[in-house]
Amino acid sequence: MTKIKISDTQQLKKDINEKHIKFYDKTLSILEFILDEYSRELTRADVEFLEMPKNAVATIDFLISAIGKVQKGQRLALGLGEETTENIEPVINIVEGLSEEKI
Repeated sequence: MTKIKISDTQQLKKDINEKHIKFYDKTLSILEFILDEYSRELTRADVEFLEMPKNAVATIDFLISAIGKVQKGQRLALGLGEETTENIEPVINIVEGLSEEKI
């Protein structure tokens, strides 16, 4: 009976992860739409860069923050945060007490 519970739990985790992935994909699409429309609005407003209203900067900052949160959630739901990269750099040995004059 324990195997059935473990199996059920694994399936539940899988189902929830799939829902999270769909949720994050949908949220990212919405954010992409908002960013596209907002950038068009800024372009049409014909505002000088240095004179950009503070609320425009705050909106852009909010969108960037939201996109970062979605990316973090997607990586977590997809298990991408668990991967480690392999170090492929060569090993450097340091020899102490070596004099250039003796080489």
